Amino acid sequence: MTVHFGRAAFELVDLVAAVPPDRLGGPGLGEWTLRELIGHTSRALSTVVAYLAQPEPFDISVASADEYLEVVLRQRGDDDAIAARGRQSAELLGDDPVGAVLDLATTAVEAVDRAGLDRLIAIGDAADGISMRLGEYLRTRVFELTVHGLDIADAAGVAWAPPRAHLLDALHLAADNAASRGAGEEALRFLTGRRPDAGLEGVLRAGS
Repeated sequence: MTVHFGRAAFELVDLVAAVPPDRLGGPGLGEWTLRELIGHTSRALSTVVAYLAQPEPFDISVASADEYLEVVLRQRGDDDAIAARGRQSAELLGDDPVGAVLDLATTAVEAVDRAGLDRLIAIGDAADGISMRLGEYLRTRVFELTVHGLDIADAAGVAWAPPRAHLLDALHLAADNAASRGAGEEALRFLTGRRPDAGLEGVLRAGS
């Protein structure tokens, strides 16, 4: 499953451009407004630029995107801090969210093109001791852009669908993370229609 960070980055630009401006102050996701949700999602771009600006580490401590979701998001994640960063990022969008996201996407894609997918990056502060290959980190950024792209579209009431490869990779990462949390069996039941209230009754049914 091959994902393309540049395509995902500029699809976010197009999606934000489709959001009615009068919806930005309305509900987004959880405690976030739609503007704050967009701000949080834009961090999938800005973190790439920030981490590539740091010195390249000497070795890898996180081998894959799957491991990143487990170690960085689940074991070290801080919901309050994530919510606060989303609000801060929303403020940085200013009066022209589309233009701000376009600038972020352009800068991030250019930085990736210069660095190459094999470059190593440090995640967060160097003192955190988390490092991984850029190509695998970008899978996590496409995951964020895909999942939150759907959140933005749902909140804004606009039609949007991610590229098939991005959707499949996001499903893979989500399923792997569910399994690592001991919820793999339940996730499989959900996806194969064994939980009728999920609205997936027709999944894997012959003739459907």
